Amino acid sequence: MHFTESLRLANPPTHDNLATTNLSFINLTKSKLTTNHGAMNPFVDRRVEVDAFRRRWARHSSFALVYGQRRVGKTFLLQQLAATEPDALYFIADETTGAALLARFHGEVASAGRGGALWAHTRPTDWSTALSLLVQAAHLEGRRLLLVLDEFQYLLAAAPELPSVLQRIWDESHRRVQLHLVVCGSALGVLSTLGEEKQPLHGRFDLRLALAPFGFREVAEFAPGWSTVEKLRLFGVFGHLARTLAAVDPARTLGENVCEALLDPLSALHDAPLDMLRCEHLSSLGDASAVLAALAHGENRFNQIAARTGLTASRLDHVLRELMALEIVRKEIRFGDAPGSKNSAYRVADPFTTFWYRHVHANRSALRSQGVQALYAERIEPRLDDLMGPVFEEVTRQAVARGVLAETLGPVDELASYWSRDGQTQIDLVVRSGASLAVVECKWRPRSAITVDDLRRLQAHAARAFPKAAPPKCALVTAGSIDAGLKRVAREEGVVLVDAAGLFRFSGSVLPTASSL
Repeated sequence: MHFTESLRLANPPTHDNLATTNLSFINLTKSKLTTNHGAMNPFVDRRVEVDAFRRRWARHSSFALVYGQRRVGKTFLLQQLAATEPDALYFIADETTGAALLARFHGEVASAGRGGALWAHTRPTDWSTALSLLVQAAHLEGRRLLLVLDEFQYLLAAAPELPSVLQRIWDESHRRVQLHLVVCGSALGVLSTLGEEKQPLHGRFDLRLALAPFGFREVAEFAPGWSTVEKLRLFGVFGHLARTLAAVDPARTLGENVCEALLDPLSALHDAPLDMLRCEHLSSLGDASAVLAALAHGENRFNQIAARTGLTASRLDHVLRELMALEIVRKEIRFGDAPGSKNSAYRVADPFTTFWYRHVHANRSALRSQGVQALYAERIEPRLDDLMGPVFEEVTRQAVARGVLAETLGPVDELASYWSRDGQTQIDLVVRSGASLAVVECKWRPRSAITVDDLRRLQAHAARAFPKAAPPKCALVTAGSIDAGLKRVAREEGVVLVDAAGLFRFSGSVLPTASSL
């Protein structure tokens, strides 16, 4: 099993910010990216990615591919990196015709003064000519060219020949010109295959970076002054995407942030999950939304989703595949089962989407007749911890994947949930390290203690799940306190106990998904 961490960033620019500046093409030697308050947007993390790019940009030439789901922070990361590079040119494509994109590219290169003497007197009618002139200008002027082509999926749709053009430009120029190219986009299926065999750009990328969403520890950095439990609730409500977390004001409480950034009909995030779906080329927005609503309300088996949505099996299978391709939904295979097993469950990947469907979308009518603060106090705050069970399981999954049990168990070779077909046996997480097994119980319970009874239930479930195996090691993870009696038994029986603070204390880390770092 491969676990992914990409180190994190904060406060990405929104489309509204970009529209206000009217800069789709940014000459970053003259432009600073600022927040609405005028201060430079800080990085929360992303050290691995930043170092990878800076090492490459210190070389003579480089060619990078960056992709990831929408709102994960790709554009902000590259803009902030390029802002420190004196020769950087940044072009953000949009969904329009090829001629319109090329005309805008030409005009903005001219405005940036990077096209050389011929640029102002030439109107390229194709990308091959335009990019050749741009590279030639850099060569004749003896300077470096760093070109970032963002939202590359729109360029590709308008000019399918562009990968072949970039292949020629790269092959002809990267040894004689200090040339640094970056292509970036959100169409995961399209972008991730650009470097595959039989593709024009196969073998050209020296960095292929799949930018991952934040983990719970990085999310906590958006509210450094909050308690440990409130930081975990932040992950459960605002999720793991940079664009969503940028709306969080750490000087306010979680409830105030929910009211102002989510419940308020005029807030930027009020319709965010639907806005993201509208940006994708889905076969049916309504079907996709219905499936997400079913998942958010706990219907995570195929038959359960079909019953709630009314979709036929073939139609539901198609919608789930679309959502999984966009990394909005993930499929979980039971521990020990083969990858193609039908005994699987589906989960919404981002906790924010689950929260939105359960508490924003479900209260749309009520919001018309009741103030947001009153609705939050009456309908949401009392039920906030109801959704934290699965969230805390995901938090524990990330912590285990990143080494929280490594001292007692060793490296993680397999990590998954287990459930019996009859529903009588369920184990939150089963961990395999070599031939050794461990079972993990995740208890949210921030206001109460876990006890010996919780341990005995876990042991009973493990005995039913693995009757022929030696008793696995046991671990209990809680957001609350630990009973003194359980601590004594744990010492006697070698049981691992982890509280919420312990999830943040371990120092394990995982590299981002990149083919070369």
